[in-house]
Amino acid sequence: MTTRIEDIFLLARDTLNDHKKERWSDDTLLRNLRMAIKDIAKQTGLFKNIVIVPLINGHSVYKLPDGILSLSHVTFNQELLPLRSSGWMLHNYQPDWRTETVDLTDALDQNLLEQAIYDEQKRKQLAVYPRPFGDMIEWYISVPDAYGLVGGIPEYTQPTAYGVIAELVDADFAEDIQDSAYGVVTAIAEQGSLTVYFTECPPLPDTINDTMSIDECFDPALKFYICGMALRNDLDAINRQMASEEFTLYKRDVEAITELAHTDSVDPQAFESHYNPLG
Repeated sequence: MTTRIEDIFLLARDTLNDHKKERWSDDTLLRNLRMAIKDIAKQTGLFKNIVIVPLINGHSVYKLPDGILSLSHVTFNQELLPLRSSGWMLHNYQPDWRTETVDLTDALDQNLLEQAIYDEQKRKQLAVYPRPFGDMIEWYISVPDAYGLVGGIPEYTQPTAYGVIAELVDADFAEDIQDSAYGVVTAIAEQGSLTVYFTECPPLPDTINDTMSIDECFDPALKFYICGMALRNDLDAINRQMASEEFTLYKRDVEAITELAHTDSVDPQAFESHYNPLG
């Protein structure tokens, strides 16, 4: 049984007339496939995600997930934080704005974080202003035992004394998870966290046997892009003309899917209720 990627390559080779793989190897088509997924993610902005970023004492810059394309908005304590660039901060605040701090407890209790700072050229970093700062010793402990230094956080337990701490267990969460009436609990956000909403690029396949998370409705567009890039790299004038046709089909397919995704599929009349006073 062929994989999904192999099926897409088979369709591409129908157009390329290269089922014997004499001109374009699977590795070449795989590179084109990866480029296609990146382009679809960038052109459509359909792949959205959310990440919870816990505030850390003394930290103003936080790492964002790989594959992030752009930030939509950031919230703190369920309230929207203005999203600024570092250039905007430099123009509107003091030059040393990066050094200004706020007590972490006060920041949590009084919503004293004012700005979220994000620069397109540093897509994997998010900064906050002012920098939360407090008593570091109050939050973290380190005590010696027979195996070296054991690090931890008060009121949390260490699963094992052997090796690196892989997780922190809070027994109070267990009952909440078991008794949830809304299905499986996939994340727990405490008050001192940023909620970051962003668009991303789906994971890229490394081999033809990999599973792709991008929906199968994009398969024709992926095929058109793969063929377009393969033919475009050919010096033959006829092939380059075919490449232009493939990219036209690719653009049409992506635009159709994007329009469908952005259109409410429910007929407006479904929301209307008409009252007849005469019964």
